[in-house]
Order: sequence, then structure tokens, then C-alpha cells
Amino acid sequence: QSSLLVEAIKHRYEVKSGEILCGNGSAELIDLTLRALAPSRVILCPPDFGLYSRSIPASVETLNIPRKEAEGFAVDTGAILKNLKKGDLVLFSNPGNPSGSALPEEEVMLIARAAREAGATLVVDEAFADFCPSFSVLDYAGEERALVVLRSLTKFYAIPGIRTGFLKADGALVDKIASLQLPWSVGVPAQVVGAACLKDDNWAKRSRDYLGRSKEKLLAGLASIPGFTALPSEANYILIRLDAPAPSADELYARLRRSGTLIRHCGSFGLGDRYVRIAVRTVGENADLVRHLQKMFGLLSGSA
Repeated sequence: QSSLLVEAIKHRYEVKSGEILCGNGSAELIDLTLRALAPSRVILCPPDFGLYSRSIPASVETLNIPRKEAEGFAVDTGAILKNLKKGDLVLFSNPGNPSGSALPEEEVMLIARAAREAGATLVVDEAFADFCPSFSVLDYAGEERALVVLRSLTKFYAIPGIRTGFLKADGALVDKIASLQLPWSVGVPAQVVGAACLKDDNWAKRSRDYLGRSKEKLLAGLASIPGFTALPSEANYILIRLDAPAPSADELYARLRRSGTLIRHCGSFGLGDRYVRIAVRTVGENADLVRHLQKMFGLLSGSA
């Protein structure tokens, strides 16, 4: 299935077609992977993408190994290694969502090898990895039998309405997952758009370069806002902790929305009312956001 998109993925990432399965976005691929592997327990690393916990069957045990703010909301590799046992499925996003923190390749592979030795599986959701490719372990999936890597095209290429993504894993596991997939999961329009995106290597490089510069300017602007603490991020978004005199996430969201600006309230990630996530957009849009915030705090004339 999805031969047009598979060919584009093969050329873009230099992978074998037998190790690739395309799907209707990462949501479908997460569901299929959980059903195919039928783990006895799933290890999650919150705060993380909320779909993970909602995809786990009620009969399956869940172990949460939290990411700690003091460590930049990084995945706790040591705690995972300590708790791994046969039948486990470890699932986390890298870079993390909403934190943007990224676990280095060598640490991810340490978990993957430990999972194989324990009779478990590591599933890494790299939905935002195109923003920071040096942290990706896509090349190792397939070769390392205990590793499954999920990729989404909707984030980096800004095509959220075109639901498409893929996973890479050992060929036998890919066949098992594919056997559960409904026919025509990825339509021809999604394949055409996805293939066109993947063929434009120059655009990808230019985008990463531009977003890197844009993020630097945004971080400099946010540093001027009282009570705003920007956590380190490798992705195209920044997690902000709100301390006094900053307003609560509820209030900040409402006030910015009235000015035509949307940010992400992080209560749904289990982070309460003191965290928001801000997207890195164009230099001009980022500057507008900073100006709104500066006016809100009386740092500029006018009112937000």
C-alpha cells in the first residue's frame, strides 16, 4: 500500500521499503502498534502527548515514569532501565511534547538495546524530529529489532489537514502491524502531497535554518517578560513556566486570544495552570507576540 509515498520516504531517508509502513497520521500508527505488540504493560513518560494514554486498552497496566522539570523534562533513562521487564512497551516522544527536550541518540539506543535484552519494545514518536534530525534514531530502526520509530509529515511540513505519517521497524514486525491495518488508509491526495514535500530537501534545510534564527529572537524577547521562564527546546515550540508576576495560563490564554493570538494551555498535559507552549513562527509573528506581552506587563505604552 501507499507505494507512491513509500518510494518518496525511501529516497528521503534512505530506508528499505520492507521496513516502512505508512499510515493515516501517527494516531493510527500508535493504535496499530499497540494492538500488534499486545504488551502486558506500557511505560509512559509524562508530560507527553495525551493520545498515548488514551490508546492503551483498559486491561493493560500503565507505569508512568515522569519527566522532571529540574532535568529539563528529559526522559529519565535510568528509571526506565531499572523498571524494564519482559512484555513491556516503552513509548515516548522525542523531542518531547510539550517540552521540546530531546534525548540524545546514544541514550535512546541504550534503552532500545535494554528493551531487546529484557524482551520488551521501545516505540519512539519522532513527530517533531525533522526540526532536530541529529537526535533521531530512525536509521537504527529495522536493524534493532526492539525499536519502532514513528514519524509524522504534518508537523514539519505544516500540512495538518493531510493525515499521513509512517513507522520504521523490523520487517517481520512491520508485516504484523500492517496485517491489522484497514485498506486504503492513506489516500492518493495525501500520498501526492507527502511525496512532494519529501522531495524538496532544499526547503527542509532552509526551514530549519530560518526557524533556528527565529527561535533565537523569540527567546530573547521572552526573556524580557517578567515571570516567564523558557525551558530548553530542540523543537519548533517553547514550553514556558509562568511565575509571579505572570498571570495564570488561563488568564494569559484568554488575554492573548482577545488580541488574535493563540498559545497552547498545557493543563491537558498534566502541567496545571502555570505552563503554556508557544510555537516558533515567523520573525514578524514572534515579534508581535512579544509586543503584546510587553504591553500586557506595561513595558510598552498602550494596553493588550
